[in-house]
Amino acid sequence: MNNRILITLLAGYFFVYIINNLSLTYDRSSVQFLYLGVLNIVSLGYLFTKFSFNQILSTILKSKSFIYYSAFILISTISITVADNKTESFLILSQYLTFFFSFLVITLISLKAKFNFIQLFMIFCIISIAIESFGVLYDLINNVFIEGKTFSRSNKFSGFTANVNITAFSIVIKLPILLYYIFTNTKLRINVLLLLILLMSVSSLFILLSRGAFLAFLIVTFLFLIIIFWAKTKNRFKSTIISLMIVIVGYFIISNIISNQNNSNLINDRVASIQINTEDQSINERLRFYGAAVESISKNPFLGIGLGNWKIESIKYDSKNIRGYRIPFHAHNDFLQVTSESGIFAFFLFTIILFNPFVRQIKKISTKTSKDEVVTMIILISLLVYILDSMLNFPIARPISHIFLLFLLSALNLIQTSYEK
Repeated sequence: MNNRILITLLAGYFFVYIINNLSLTYDRSSVQFLYLGVLNIVSLGYLFTKFSFNQILSTILKSKSFIYYSAFILISTISITVADNKTESFLILSQYLTFFFSFLVITLISLKAKFNFIQLFMIFCIISIAIESFGVLYDLINNVFIEGKTFSRSNKFSGFTANVNITAFSIVIKLPILLYYIFTNTKLRINVLLLLILLMSVSSLFILLSRGAFLAFLIVTFLFLIIIFWAKTKNRFKSTIISLMIVIVGYFIISNIISNQNNSNLINDRVASIQINTEDQSINERLRFYGAAVESISKNPFLGIGLGNWKIESIKYDSKNIRGYRIPFHAHNDFLQVTSESGIFAFFLFTIILFNPFVRQIKKISTKTSKDEVVTMIILISLLVYILDSMLNFPIARPISHIFLLFLLSALNLIQTSYEK
């Protein structure tokens, strides 16, 4: 197979978020799903010219994650039989199948390609976090400095996505990879570039002001330092001090910009508000959604209410709080929404997909840490961020988030396959 073609195909999947809505739709994810569908046809067409069906089948069956994912799609499809609105079910099923075939392509390439898939994935992460952070900083400069608008937490600063929370988690989920390169790289020029990207990324997080992302950032930093010091990497003390200084510099730069506009420190206020407080509108709203989802699950535990029908069912539970045409499309917790829509069997499969890589790593971890084990644990930190995002938001519905999960699972599966060999 031509490595350049395969790398181009993988880049097409990884950087799907760059595809904008082109002013054609209200939700840019619709255009991204259309793009992924076309890319799937092109990718599968190319792969089927290189491999027979039996070769493809025998290869993907080596991936436990893909098998679990296939079973999850099957159970979700079966739940359509009980759906009140089957049209909506088939719409969401088309999105699930788009992700399914994307996962098929990514898994197949990761197992068959002659190049280093793990290294390519990590390089994609570095490039992506630079692009996404630049998008946020560009929005800040354009809105505040050029147009002279007053800064406030707004989706105007969301960069390549339509929501600040999506962008913030997308940046945080790639931070472990960036930090890994900063702590292990020995070339000065490259390290300066990596530190500049780190400054851009943490500055973007302070602009986005996502409390969930702040919490994820603290968890990432804590776990990353434990792994690095446990592995006894060279220059770990020096790299820790430099990285901490970069974070502080980013904080003061953005804090001063925000304070000059609002005469208050929004960063400190957002961090201080990270607590379970029912008086907070956002937290109270999520708690209502969680309670409604749990009640729905208790009434329909096995097949749920049907794939894609939560946006309809939720109206029954939240009708008193609905204003205008704004309805709760998502439960803001993928675990609860998957269970409420497709039942407890779908929940178990979804949970296995996300947590099985941790179990496999625990089984093979050794007292003598190798470079491969460190890389594996760094990637697992990114997976942990996705799980946290799933508990607070709905990344299963976002191409930018879910495609990244498919790359994570493919990378972890490849590592496990190599270990077993």
